[in-house]
Amino acid sequence: MRLLKIYWRTLLILTTILFLSLLNIGNMIPREIHFHRHFDKFVHFMMYFTLSFVFFIENYKNENSIRKIWVIFDTITIGIAIEFLQFLVTNYRSGNFYDAIFNTLGVTVGSVLFILLKDFPFIYKIMLYKESYKR
Repeated sequence: MRLLKIYWRTLLILTTILFLSLLNIGNMIPREIHFHRHFDKFVHFMMYFTLSFVFFIENYKNENSIRKIWVIFDTITIGIAIEFLQFLVTNYRSGNFYDAIFNTLGVTVGSVLFILLKDFPFIYKIMLYKESYKR
């Protein structure tokens, strides 16, 4: 229960990513709508960028924080595992090596950006932290 209280934002984003990754979107988007050919790579990048950035913020605010390398490793592993799940569990989605690469790039950029911005109070205001912004 304590982990849910600390990491609720990260778990919400992770649940959303899992839901969207296993959803059959082929029937939901009209055929008349055409996205850029590699738009899905941008979506993968942004989903995992957001996941890692929020995970780092919540981890930084936690008194018993996880080591940074484990946050990075965990989010990259989740991205790869979801690609495998798409391949193994569904017949309408396929795991894609390049999606996993863009998941990893999103995690990397999100992690680096957090490390660069962790001392700026505006990122904690965005995340709606009410207590002091410094650790």
